[in-house]
Amino acid sequence: MGFGADASENLEPGSLRMKILSGFLVFLLLRSVCWGAEKPLVFYAQLIRGTDQDAPEAATWKPLGPKLSRHLCPKFRWKNYWEVSRESLQVKPGSASRVKLNPDREVEIELHGAQDSEIRLYHKGVLIHRSRQSLNSPMSIMGGARENDESWFVVVRRDKPVVD
Repeated sequence: MGFGADASENLEPGSLRMKILSGFLVFLLLRSVCWGAEKPLVFYAQLIRGTDQDAPEAATWKPLGPKLSRHLCPKFRWKNYWEVSRESLQVKPGSASRVKLNPDREVEIELHGAQDSEIRLYHKGVLIHRSRQSLNSPMSIMGGARENDESWFVVVRRDKPVVD
């Protein structure tokens, strides 16, 4: 079995070599289609400000929805919580996705296996918090940095947030 004239006879339709080559090509095609078909998971990241001020600092800030309010109000001391920004991220297994919530704060999400995610919080480009949790967790609340009688939180969740 060489590369001369006799080799072309082994690639004729119906030959064993042709069947093996065809099977291998079908395998490669199916493998690439299956890998490309993995749907990304959608996450929502919210930048939240907790404060005792009765009005939001900016007109674009919105009051929190009831579900998130129930999580924050009993645990923290602030009278009011405002959604400063919200971004969605699409994350594929084995890769990371990063989004800027404001000029100073970013969040990055990476999927590990079929059940776990790692969430990284950045402030001015520096990693300040890392959390690993199950994809079944309803939400992750990170941050809590206090500045001038207020606190900042980043909430990462799978369900789409609503506002009051």
